[in-house]
Formats: sequence, C-alpha cells, structure tokens
Amino acid sequence: MDFELDEMRQQMARLKNKLDNQMIVNDRFIRRSIRNSVSTINKRYLVISAIALAMIPYGYWAFVKLNGLSIWLWLATCVMMLAVVGFCFFNGRDLRDHKLVEGNLQETMRKVALAKKRDNNWLWVGIPMALGWGAWAIWEMAQKVGKDADFLVPCCIVGLIIGALIGVRVHLRTQRHYRDILDQIEDAEDTE
Repeated sequence: MDFELDEMRQQMARLKNKLDNQMIVNDRFIRRSIRNSVSTINKRYLVISAIALAMIPYGYWAFVKLNGLSIWLWLATCVMMLAVVGFCFFNGRDLRDHKLVEGNLQETMRKVALAKKRDNNWLWVGIPMALGWGAWAIWEMAQKVGKDADFLVPCCIVGLIIGALIGVRVHLRTQRHYRDILDQIEDAEDTE
C-alpha cells in the first residue's frame, strides 16, 4: 500500500513538473506574440511618421512651386503633418519600451489599452483636420483653374475618398493589433 502511495506521489510530482514547464512555454509564446504585435504597431507608426515628414518638402514643391497654390495651404499641411508625427511619437512611446512585454502583464495591458483608446480618439482630431484641409485644397485648386474646375474637383474628391479609405484601413488594422494584444494578455491571465 505504501509503495502504491509513493508511486502515485511521484506521478503527481512529474505531472506537476510537466504542467509548470507547459505554463512557462505558454508564457513565452504569449509574450513573443505580444512583442510581434507591438512591433507591427511601432513599424506602422514609423512608416506613417516618415510619410508625414516627407510630405512637408514635397508639399511645398507640389502645392507652391508646381501648382502655384498659397503658402498658407502648405503651412497648414506642415502643421497637420507635424501633428500626425507628434501623435505617432506620443502614442507609441509606451509601446517602444523594451521592458513592456517582459514585466507585469497587468501593467502591459493598461498601457496597451490606453494607447488603443488614444489611437481611436485620434479620429476625432484627424478626420475633421483632413476634411478641412481637403476642402481648402479643393477650393484653392478650383480658384486657380477656373473654368476647368468641373473636371478637377471630382478628381480631387475621388482622391480624398481613396485616401480616406486607406486611412480607415490602416486604422482598423492597428486597432485589430491592439485588440489582439489585449486578448492574448487576457488569455494568459485566464490560464494562470
């Protein structure tokens, strides 16, 4: 009887060790997956910032030099692009922290949830800003072209719609990555 009880204890200890090892592997896998999603968001913010910064000199050439539009439109473009870069830098600062994924998952979840919320709230600033800028750009181009505005205005509107669709797609993908990170953290906490 004692022999059987000893054997059962040894089996329970082996089973506990296997379970502990599986939890460690699971934790590593989840953290690696979170790190990949955070990296994707950071790369997206970097690309958006690079495009926005490149738009400053390009905007001057395209709007002022090439098309003779007002310097004020270009300055508004600069302010808008710098606002985009500032937002990307500000919202991504916690995500760029290398210790984000290695520390407490509750703290990681809090930071990611806050960044997700700020990213979503950015639409309340970005959309009106882009609409105002687009209307201003179309109005200036229509004034410059005059009678040919019948062709130009619809082309500009189509361009703005295409730009808006691309922006919405990027935003939804970023929100999905945020949601994936939060879901993974919740799953990790459920298994503990």
